[in-house]
Amino acid sequence: MRDLRLFLVSLLIACLVWVMHTFALTYSATMPCTVQVTTSLPGYAAEATARETVLLRGKASGFYLLRMRGTGRKPVRLAIEEDPRHFKPVPESEDTFSLPVSELRDRLSEQMGDHFEIDYIDAEQLTFPFTRQSFVRVPVVASLDLAFRPQYMQVGEVALTPDSVSVYGPVKELQRITQVRTQSITYHKVDKPIQGYVGLDPISGLRLETDKVRFEVDVERYVETTMTLPVTVRGAPSGRTLIVLPSQVELTFRAPFRPQGGRIVPEDLALVVNYADFAGAESTKLIPQLVTRREIYDWRIKPELVECIQMGGR
Repeated sequence: MRDLRLFLVSLLIACLVWVMHTFALTYSATMPCTVQVTTSLPGYAAEATARETVLLRGKASGFYLLRMRGTGRKPVRLAIEEDPRHFKPVPESEDTFSLPVSELRDRLSEQMGDHFEIDYIDAEQLTFPFTRQSFVRVPVVASLDLAFRPQYMQVGEVALTPDSVSVYGPVKELQRITQVRTQSITYHKVDKPIQGYVGLDPISGLRLETDKVRFEVDVERYVETTMTLPVTVRGAPSGRTLIVLPSQVELTFRAPFRPQGGRIVPEDLALVVNYADFAGAESTKLIPQLVTRREIYDWRIKPELVECIQMGGR
């Protein structure tokens, strides 16, 4: 009885060794596969599955073949991201696009893994039926969280590329979409221009044509100056006079740290009220406008509004 048990154990070990050896060998095999692509064709859903089953001929270990196919012959499903430029419309076949298999070979190899060496692909091109989707084109809005070093500031608006994107999905859901926001662009102690890529906030149930945009923020060093300037009137018709109260206001402005043309003096600036603005306004209080040929980043006046009194009739 003991000899019988020893014999059975030895037989089991021998079978296991044989199985391990057999499955460790390399075999030539044909692997049936279905290909699912993800892309960004304008006006269509992001995903589609090829109508054809691709046969991949190659070499792999028995363990790999067993893991990929199991005991059945169900095709292996491969998911691939593909550039939309490689898709071509299929003539006389609405909403169907073709894709050369040559464009897919490297990604098919990646999907199959290092343990399957592709020798031949039994197909020249695949056709993909895409589902049409509605879309809207909306602007991209930057979410900025910037903190600057002293005497540094953002100059102009943040530049986004692209500055608008297409959003795909059901018509009812698209009606509520007016913009797409970026994820937070966060920098601290900024003292030079910044640029890079930032992701877009996803919208549940909808698809964006891209998941990130490029941003550029121009940053300059500035000097802040305060001076008192008179407020003048332009464009008053003959026989009419517009009196402005107060006649002088305090102007505070920011200019480049080293302004081209030298230091800015009062003679370089003018605060004006246009008579046409007064005539078309519902109020007698207006905001004077700054007129200058010098580069000014931003400005403010105190008080912000002046009272306009017409003399000689209205």
